[in-house]
Amino acid sequence: MQRALLINVAIVAAVAIAQSAFLDIIAIAGVTPDLVLLVLVCLAQRQGPMNGQLTGLCAGLIEDFTSLSPLGFHSLLRLTIGFVGGLTHNKMFVDPIFVPIILVAAATVFKWLFAALIAGVFGIDMAAIVFSRVFFIELGYNAILAPVVFALLTLIGPRPQRGYRP
Repeated sequence: MQRALLINVAIVAAVAIAQSAFLDIIAIAGVTPDLVLLVLVCLAQRQGPMNGQLTGLCAGLIEDFTSLSPLGFHSLLRLTIGFVGGLTHNKMFVDPIFVPIILVAAATVFKWLFAALIAGVFGIDMAAIVFSRVFFIELGYNAILAPVVFALLTLIGPRPQRGYRP
């Protein structure tokens, strides 16, 4: 479990740094895909809620340090998404196209709603932008890239866990 977690963190760290540094070149109307979300959902679904939330926490910390958001904003968001994504582990057959699209679309909607809830706690009004053009572009972008990212992580990522070993 520790080896898989270290591999997860290395993959997510590389994707988070690449996303913050290089992804602007493929932006559509200023919106980029959330590759960290795609990778996190895939890894959490393959390895369960514990690895999902730990990977999400590490991904969130990296994003917190590379963005202007308050420390802990992305950490809480990614930790929760990693845990919820991990709850699907061994619960469904993962079709190579449709299930990744559904999982990532649900995670994208959850991310935006949860971010609006967190922002609302701090008095920031995000209700107007939750279902804006930016949201729908990111949702479409993430859904289109989901099968590709899931397929790539099947080739290079850590293998899914089989059962529990103490």
